[in-house]
Formats: sequence, C-alpha cells, structure tokens
Amino acid sequence: MSAAAAPHPPVTSHDNSLRGARAWFAEKGLSRPRKGRLLAGFSASFPRRYDVNPLVARVIGVATILILTPLLYVGAWILMPADVETTA
Repeated sequence: MSAAAAPHPPVTSHDNSLRGARAWFAEKGLSRPRKGRLLAGFSASFPRRYDVNPLVARVIGVATILILTPLLYVGAWILMPADVETTA
C-alpha cells in the first residue's frame, strides 16, 4: 500500500472552508494578478474583473478603509460595556 495522499473531495461554492471561499472567488472571476499589484493584489483584482481603472479602485479601497475603520471603532465603543467598579 502506498502512502499517497487521498484526493480532496470536490469543492463547491457552498463549502464553508478556505478552499470553498477560494472556489467562490474563482467562480466569480476574481483572482490576485501576478503583475500590476502593489501589496497583495487584492485591489487589482476588482478593476481587472469589472474593467475599471486600477487607480480609481485603489482610491476607493483606501477611502473605504479610512471611513469604515472609525465608524467600526465608534460602534464598538458604544456597544461594549464598561468595567464594573469594585470596592476594596
């Protein structure tokens, strides 16, 4: 008997694993390009798929991060309860 690895089961877009997420992105035609990427290529995949200027997509991505991060912080600040004071 050989110690060959068993083949992986077929991946569907409804698979709740990393392989399933990658399969979903592949179905939608979104993949990180090897050329033309700045950091990891995430912002370069959307303009390639939807035929948008890469600079515009990057500016929208940075603006989204700059706007959502403070909003999420304020939301967490409002929703998170304060510590209960204890008397010594």
